[in-house]
Amino acid sequence: MTLYAYKFFLAVLLTIALMGPGAHASNEGSPGIFGTAWQHVSDTWNHGDTELYVPFWIYHMRFAYRQELLDKYNEFPAGLGVGKGRYNASGNWESIYAMGFLDSHSRPSFMAGYAWAPTWELGNSDVRVGVGLTGFLMSRQNYLSGIPFPGILPIASIGYKQLSIQATYIPGGRNNGNVLFMWGKWTFQ
Repeated sequence: MTLYAYKFFLAVLLTIALMGPGAHASNEGSPGIFGTAWQHVSDTWNHGDTELYVPFWIYHMRFAYRQELLDKYNEFPAGLGVGKGRYNASGNWESIYAMGFLDSHSRPSFMAGYAWAPTWELGNSDVRVGVGLTGFLMSRQNYLSGIPFPGILPIASIGYKQLSIQATYIPGGRNNGNVLFMWGKWTFQ
């Protein structure tokens, strides 16, 4: 494992330690926003199913990039991720995850985070669709010399039984961002 990967995982562990269950207790007996958030993470970790993530597409929006950049970019990320996910009492999907993949420049990129998506079943089928948010720490070699940085992005999902296709959109400007990132998710039950 490279020094780059060690820095990322050290930052993730530090974040988890700082947001531990007793770190943000409220005086009124109510857990407060951090306590509630930690309860969701804890419930997902303790009661969630193991999930496997396989990134398969990084699509750079053609309107936003010069052709010579598109010709250089990697759009087929090799990678893998694992997590714990569950559908909560409201039927919404929650997940704690970590994923590594090759970014647009074919360099290793790592991320770990929490995802939440209100989810609906389509009719009386096993098909589910959801749209929500993911908050994460990410480490890329071409940003901040590999030092992890936080982010929040939209997330969408469509699934049948244990298989889902999920995606996020990274907004941006001319020749940066404006990327659709997609992966498959398999839930082991």
